[in-house]
Amino acid sequence: MHFDVTFEINPWMNRENRPDRERSFTEWEGLRQALEGCGAETFAVDSVEGLSDMVFPADIAVVRGGQFLRAKFRHEERRAEAAYGAAWLTANGFSELEPLADDETFLEGGDVLAFADALVAGHGFRTTRSAHEHMAAVFRSEVVSVQLRDPRLYHLDMSFCPLDSRTAIMAPSAWDEESRKRMLDLVPEPAIVSEEEAMSFSANSVVIGKTVVMSACSDGLAAALNDRGYTVVVSAINEFLKAGGGIRCMTLDLNLGSR
Repeated sequence: MHFDVTFEINPWMNRENRPDRERSFTEWEGLRQALEGCGAETFAVDSVEGLSDMVFPADIAVVRGGQFLRAKFRHEERRAEAAYGAAWLTANGFSELEPLADDETFLEGGDVLAFADALVAGHGFRTTRSAHEHMAAVFRSEVVSVQLRDPRLYHLDMSFCPLDSRTAIMAPSAWDEESRKRMLDLVPEPAIVSEEEAMSFSANSVVIGKTVVMSACSDGLAAALNDRGYTVVVSAINEFLKAGGGIRCMTLDLNLGSR
């Protein structure tokens, strides 16, 4: 594993507070076991020296229905990751869609999730609004745009976690006023989390059936999820939080919207 904090591209990263390599691997292995224990099938790809953020594969592509749209990273430090991700997806039977071509258009997979029949996409820090139009065309899907306003929650998956076709964990404080209204209209039964809960990466979670795997969960959120029929599994990833990445960041959903 080549995970490290050797550059700073989000407010969580600090080269003076670098992750411990041995603890990182232990946490990564613990997360893999937690996901598989909940019924998920997992795959692993060898990391590449010099690509220290490659442990966050959620960003490399948007994958849906056997097809994928390759990411176009805003930051130079991460751009090479997209080609490695595309190579793995192609080798495993996924078809690549027409890539983004415009020099000023960027897309990172952490900004795209599926809710009901739509794709929900963030913009503002890593992904540009123009990428949403391209996604709508290549996936032939409605795309609901969300303007992100808090640089600490720089990807949509840090403030939005769909659970099923009616419910999602949401941190509306991360969005502008128009987007908050749009999302509250979209999601019939939201599980609202506070800014403090969002900063503990509670929304950056993975849903497997009726289980939510997350890095931290308050008593209130656990109760709200239990009331909706969900079980919470907590898997500590403290070393990865130093790079501003949570559990959803550490995984790539191979079929958005399959639930």
